[in-house]
Amino acid sequence: MKRFQCTNCGQIIEVPRGTPKPVKCPKCGASAMMIHRLNKGSPRGRRRRGGGPPEQ
Repeated sequence: MKRFQCTNCGQIIEVPRGTPKPVKCPKCGASAMMIHRLNKGSPRGRRRRGGGPPEQ
């Protein structure tokens, strides 16, 4: 599950992974601009290996 929080009213919104960010808060109706992700997940496993420029 992905967790978001409305900065307008403090509501915690949970949506399944793969579902986009809510377009409005279900409690107060604030726009998506006021909704921010809480748990971005661990950076482990998402890192790109060999991030430098290719050797010549």
